[in-house]
Amino acid sequence: MTKRILIGKVNSVFGIKGAVKIISFCQDPLQIEKYPLFDDKGNVVKLKISNKNKAVVGSDGGGNSILIAMIEGVTDRTAAEKLRGFEIFTDRENLNETDCDEFYYVDLIGLDVVDAESKKVGKVKNVEDFGAGGMIEIEFEEAFCKSFPDKVLDKIENIPFKNAFFPEVNLKAGFVRIEMPKILKE
Repeated sequence: MTKRILIGKVNSVFGIKGAVKIISFCQDPLQIEKYPLFDDKGNVVKLKISNKNKAVVGSDGGGNSILIAMIEGVTDRTAAEKLRGFEIFTDRENLNETDCDEFYYVDLIGLDVVDAESKKVGKVKNVEDFGAGGMIEIEFEEAFCKSFPDKVLDKIENIPFKNAFFPEVNLKAGFVRIEMPKILKE
């Protein structure tokens, strides 16, 4: 199954001829126009960076770059206004392979979560980054939740994606190892 990765989002309009400001989530923001692009339904999206020097024009405050672009079929401000919040995806297979200690967040989704003894305690449901670093959403096994009688551990928890909590990520073996935060152990 092909995984789709969100690599851009329309932030606002620019001018009266249909241009939009796009937040690029790519490491090199200008590469966004080089990938095969799709909307959330799988329809092809054709995008062309339109500012003359093809430069980043700003930042969204979370460290992501903003570009000015034209999307095929959008020719006026009214049509561009309807695209606010429009998400742009590419397939995972279009991205470069990573080094052994690197990975894309999307590669973590679906991995088992194991404890220090390699016992499965949950599954990675999602990974989000709201600007202060990644958060891994884990769906814990019910028995594991009950193993903390004095603490409340919800079936689904968001835990900061930091080495202190996740000392090992093994994509080939299909797991991330969790070191439970001290607050839950006490």
